Amino acid sequence: MMVIINHWGNEMTLNELKFVVAVAQERSFRRAAEKCFVTQPALSLGIKKLEEELEVIIFERSRSEVTPTEIGAQLIEQANIVL
Repeated sequence: MMVIINHWGNEMTLNELKFVVAVAQERSFRRAAEKCFVTQPALSLGIKKLEEELEVIIFERSRSEVTPTEIGAQLIEQANIVL
């Protein structure tokens, strides 16, 4: 498993970055999980773990949509570069 150290000193795995990018592209945790070939709870847990480690909210969640926060958009941009 490849681990990336971000500028906050936290570790992020490539899978976590893939999850973030997939959610951003799909605007849906369910569709992103399908795209990543994982269960929706596993994907949600990975995103939540990353948010807790970074102490930021990456996505605003509502019943009808998922949108990146300002810091989330920056993280998504960097994740796309890394991937």
